[in-house]
Amino acid sequence: MDSGRTPTFAGGLNLATENALDESGFLGTRRGFGNIRWYEYTFLILGILAALVTDGLTIARLVNLGSLNDPDFAYGILILVHSIFLLLFLITGIFYQRITDIVAFFLSAVMLTVYVIAHYFARRHGPDDSHTTQAKIRLARLIFTIIFNVCFIPLAIIVIKDYQRDEFSKRLFGAFPTARLPLKIYSIFDCVARVSTMLSISSLLLNLYNYTGYETVDRILLIVGIPFTLLWLGMGIGMARLENYILVCIFYLMSLFQLGFLGYSLYTAIQHSIAISGGGSTTLTTTTQATAINLVPILQVLYVCISFNLLAHILSMVLGFWCTRNFNKGLKERVFNNKIDKWIQQRWSNK
Repeated sequence: MDSGRTPTFAGGLNLATENALDESGFLGTRRGFGNIRWYEYTFLILGILAALVTDGLTIARLVNLGSLNDPDFAYGILILVHSIFLLLFLITGIFYQRITDIVAFFLSAVMLTVYVIAHYFARRHGPDDSHTTQAKIRLARLIFTIIFNVCFIPLAIIVIKDYQRDEFSKRLFGAFPTARLPLKIYSIFDCVARVSTMLSISSLLLNLYNYTGYETVDRILLIVGIPFTLLWLGMGIGMARLENYILVCIFYLMSLFQLGFLGYSLYTAIQHSIAISGGGSTTLTTTTQATAINLVPILQVLYVCISFNLLAHILSMVLGFWCTRNFNKGLKERVFNNKIDKWIQQRWSNK
């Protein structure tokens, strides 16, 4: 066989060289651009367009808001946060052939659509709002969001069925499932940790509008909490990539603080619920009550967000422990092998 001949697989996929299959990327070994199929590129382009359109319309709406204390502002920021994470799930899902990330993308897209639909109908019956610029922006965002999600459904199904063959991990670890297990566990852990981070940021934002009377504490939690949550995510990814037990200890210590915040948010939400059911509280002003009635109830959204956040956080801790059980089984050498990884590994990895 001619060594210069380009190999071709079924379906017309040309694989020119080994570099076209897998390349070293910032997040580890990824699929080469020549190994990504047309429907995956279509999925990626539609996802980017959806994020740009949704974020653009949301930013246009936020610019015209009169006050940062308006709960509308909280929902706008939530949409921005979820759309950014949604796009990250799609990118990593395609370039690293992760079914979990594609599923997380689709579920995040559904959650984002629920936010947009709920917000639209909550504001639809507002006073003199049906013909304003804000109403047109909300309607446009609703239409685009639904259209993009309809397109995502068949593409997500096609991609997930394709990824079930697990070609990417087979090229890295071979055909034996036990050899591929460390990469699968890490991929699930990385996905769940990012979901937990997304929900933690959402909980921090919603907690500002919980009307508990602890405004200063809530603002401090927001300012400190978002960097802390991102650092927690970095520690989790770092401990798995470097296989470092010092980072493992830091990750779990930070996880306890995360659980403490969720407990505080749940406690204040329950206190606010009791105050409402009892006919009001001294910490609630007349303006606050009127605003809360006209919008989607932030308290109920906060309950849902905290519940899913708690589940994702506990699951990430369990999966993180499972990752530590697979240290020194080839994941670091075969997946995380770019120059930056090697430089850090020489200084931080366990010997």
